[in-house]
Amino acid sequence: MTVVAASSTPELEQLLARFAAMSGLSAKFREEKRMALLAAPLVNEGMLYFAPKGRLVRHITAPAPATVLIDEGSLRFADAGGSETLSLTQNPVLRLFVDSFVKIFAGDRVALERMYTMELQALPAGADGVARWSLRLRPRVAPMTQIIERLELVGHEVALESMRVVEVGGDETITTFSEVDTGRRFTAEELTALFRLPGQR
Repeated sequence: MTVVAASSTPELEQLLARFAAMSGLSAKFREEKRMALLAAPLVNEGMLYFAPKGRLVRHITAPAPATVLIDEGSLRFADAGGSETLSLTQNPVLRLFVDSFVKIFAGDRVALERMYTMELQALPAGADGVARWSLRLRPRVAPMTQIIERLELVGHEVALESMRVVEVGGDETITTFSEVDTGRRFTAEELTALFRLPGQR
């Protein structure tokens, strides 16, 4: 296993540059929130979409429909109980956490280096012979350092397979991705239909 510890290595820069060059992203996801206080993990399943520049939406389909939309400096959430909008500029903790996911999908190396120390590892190829990699990010700025211990991403080429968020207290969230399309190009109609909350026009 090859470990690349420096955040400015050509290998890491190449990987992030490939993220940055994506026309868009769509994927199925399964998210498991594992907490010490719960006997069983909390599970969400659905579809995730990312469109440059910085538009990210998760449409949760199970166990209950819900939508999380990140766009234009805000996080909007809607489920059967109603909707809510949170300003990221007024919530630095939420902003850093949200920015992490947006900057990863956008391949924004400069922003990521401000927020994290990064370590890239080359993993053994799977049964299909495809080379895989692991990218570990450790927060370097407060208040993220007080909440998140590390993020671990595993993938092949530019396609994410899993993302693990380990909190300082030991709780963790593991998201696995399938049917990943890193060349997704959204039409104007798709941008309008997908990147909105249910019921919006």
